[in-house]
Amino acid sequence: TLSVANKWALVGFPYSGTLTLAQFGFAALSVRALAWCGLVEAETLELGIAMRFSPAVVMFYASISCNMRLLSHGTVDTFVVCRSVVPVVTELGEVCLLGKPVPSSQALLCLLLVAAGASGYAARDAAALEPAVLAWAALYVLCISADMLVVKRVVSTVELSSWGYVYYNNALALLLYPAWLALSGEASTLRAAAPGLSLAVLAPVLLSCAIGLAISFFGLNARRALSATAFTVLGAACKFLSVLINTLAWSRHAPLAALPWLCVSLAGSVLYQQAALIDPASASPDAPDAGGPSRSPASRALDTPPRASPPSRTLQTWPSALPPEGPGCLSRLIDR
Repeated sequence: TLSVANKWALVGFPYSGTLTLAQFGFAALSVRALAWCGLVEAETLELGIAMRFSPAVVMFYASISCNMRLLSHGTVDTFVVCRSVVPVVTELGEVCLLGKPVPSSQALLCLLLVAAGASGYAARDAAALEPAVLAWAALYVLCISADMLVVKRVVSTVELSSWGYVYYNNALALLLYPAWLALSGEASTLRAAAPGLSLAVLAPVLLSCAIGLAISFFGLNARRALSATAFTVLGAACKFLSVLINTLAWSRHAPLAALPWLCVSLAGSVLYQQAALIDPASASPDAPDAGGPSRSPASRALDTPPRASPPSRTLQTWPSALPPEGPGCLSRLIDR
């Protein structure tokens, strides 16, 4: 649903860099306010931790920026197809760069189904083949695939509280905004358009900020609990709902003839998840986790309770404190 909200916001507020700035700032300020009220625990910024966290922040910002530019030039459906292709690239990266065993033949067939669905979608949506859309789609797939691999490493080795990860991720991302302004030239156009901004334009921006805060929390927690590839598959499966909402809500969607191929691609991602669960390489606790890199002592620590950590900092919050119902239970999680 965040992709639909972002597209809605970009229609009236076509300044993707500033939209991400608003989302990052809203999330960082919200976490600090909740921490100040004593509702959550979130560590303050420390230079040493920030330096260790910085690779994840850079990849996170690059991925979000490409995501926004892709949504600006294309449809939500095109974004969803690109998102469903990410497990293919992530799997290749984990096998070639991180030493993960080659997946089973069943898993490979599922990844081929993802690729076939994406190809069929592109053949039936001419707008998806425009040069700007193709360029941003390729950059997005590369950046988000690298992001999955880098962030998995970082959140498995940098120990922070649940909300601490959200605060660090969004607060540090704010520092990259000036570089984006310099590269995109967005500052001058935004300055000229500022007097004409109305509540109708800003309402979708605020909605995307609220959804972005929830995604930041549950996304970073899920990244820590899941392997890189499994997390990409989970995200692709959730896009079924986005496709349905986007198709029913307005006319800014792909041709109906392309939507079945989009579903084929997403179905391949879901089937891949099932194939990964029965892969013998993922059955042993000492083997690489399902779709992830060889497990370090830090990542194995997630499987057992810590020995003597204060209750507010124990790793038992990963993922046992996460409500099984999903983002709708954010308020109950805050109450804890």
